[in-house]
Amino acid sequence: MQKIKKLFKKFAADRRGEGFLDVAMKILIVVVIGAAVLAILNAAVPSLFEDLIGKISDSLTGVNILP
Repeated sequence: MQKIKKLFKKFAADRRGEGFLDVAMKILIVVVIGAAVLAILNAAVPSLFEDLIGKISDSLTGVNILP
């Protein structure tokens, strides 16, 4: 029991992990960069997105999700 208690204290005292703000900032940066890349691709190659949307809508035509 003493061994488990020491191990728990060791993990509780360890402060090397990432905090919530670090993770939130990383997620925010990834979302902003992803949106910028998507906007650039949409401006540079608009026909690609039109073709993809057309193919997806054609394949989903007639699909009934609700019973």
